[in-house]
Amino acid sequence: MLAATVFSIAVFCQAAMAQQAELSLADFLIGLRSKKVTLPERNKILTEAAKTRGVTFTLTPEIEKELENTGADKDLIDAIRSKSPIVKVSSPVQPKTDPVPPPPDHAFYQKRAGSFVAKGDFDSAIADFSKAIELDSKDPADFVNRGMAYYNKKSYDLAITDFDKALGLRPNDSMTYVDRGFANEKLGNAEKALADFKKALEFDATNDTASLNVKRLEDEKTKAELAEKAKAAAQKPVETPVQKPSQAPDSISLGQLTSAQATKMVMPVYSDVARKANIEGKVTVYVTLDETGSVTSAKAESGHPFLRQAAEDAARRSKFKPAMFGTVAVKGSGFIVYNFTRNQ
Repeated sequence: MLAATVFSIAVFCQAAMAQQAELSLADFLIGLRSKKVTLPERNKILTEAAKTRGVTFTLTPEIEKELENTGADKDLIDAIRSKSPIVKVSSPVQPKTDPVPPPPDHAFYQKRAGSFVAKGDFDSAIADFSKAIELDSKDPADFVNRGMAYYNKKSYDLAITDFDKALGLRPNDSMTYVDRGFANEKLGNAEKALADFKKALEFDATNDTASLNVKRLEDEKTKAELAEKAKAAAQKPVETPVQKPSQAPDSISLGQLTSAQATKMVMPVYSDVARKANIEGKVTVYVTLDETGSVTSAKAESGHPFLRQAAEDAARRSKFKPAMFGTVAVKGSGFIVYNFTRNQ
């Protein structure tokens, strides 16, 4: 009701300003296409305006058809017909009519969809990209752009479907493989994501985004495998023979080091640069310990380059319980996993 009132006020304020000027065909077409109120409400408001102000054009069969296709109902057509100027057959002078605007085409929907994306209105963008695809289904850019709109709505499966269609039309597009790789990763398909990033590099070896993500996923895969091995080793019962202190090894691998093993666990500083750049994720730092549990070296082996230095600094300032071989404290090694999130 509020939207109808606003629309009605707008129409009749314009009428007052124009001193009850007659309405042109363009006025009706624009009013019918407005989305401020429902179509029945637009018809009702425009019908009253036609009766009050009159019209500047003659209602020909062609114009009547155009109005009906735009959404005009019978009452509005009758009101326009009753106010339409009568053309005398004997007069050689034809009434001046406004040109009928051309119907929206493929380029129109593409452009308007882009403006919706810029505003963050992804639902409207998807509707316009879909209309553009109906008019021309051979442009891969429409599928890519609609896929990105779905991605921003977190509809990752629909995004992947559109990326698949785009690659069917343009199979050597490196960035479309990158887009699909991110969508696959969001769905938890790390192997498919890695395959997509590698495929992107096949078509463009200079694609830095693909290169960085290949390394990141491979590092995470290696880390997961190491963690699984360490877990399996920790769960496997080991018969440790009693050894003399002289038989103790120089160093023991401790696997993943957590706060439970730490006497002081220092957390890394999340830099403003990384936070503003929306950089997040896990960083794995491999460390060595002396006999007292102090960190003697720290090296980040995986994770975003912008996050590694902070993780290494935190690891060096941490301290852990000494690695023990029986009753003998020895040197140790292991790795720490830091998880950088924007909410931390």
